[in-house]
Amino acid sequence: MGRKKQKQEEEGTVTTGGEQLVLIDVGPENLRRITPIARRYRAAMKRRVQALAEEVEAKVKILELVKEAKLSRLQDGSIKFKCDGMTITVMPRDEKITVKEEKDDGEGAED
Repeated sequence: MGRKKQKQEEEGTVTTGGEQLVLIDVGPENLRRITPIARRYRAAMKRRVQALAEEVEAKVKILELVKEAKLSRLQDGSIKFKCDGMTITVMPRDEKITVKEEKDDGEGAED
């Protein structure tokens, strides 16, 4: 056993990897300013997680439908087609989907 660890054991300051220290019930002085921002952050995080779940569900459905359509691939292996003012590109190996609308500013939703 190393000297540092032995000294920490003697002082009672050794912590093991899996243990969590007890939380103290003392907050910072500006707690009233932190609390509403923490609540806003938490709400935004919940919305983001829900949106991500919806995105993943839509992505899986697009991949299923494109696979079902049995479209021919381009030389790079991707599948690209236009549909209702959108250009849809699927990179099957990476499961990456790009959907761009013609009226967009060159930016499209990607995954």
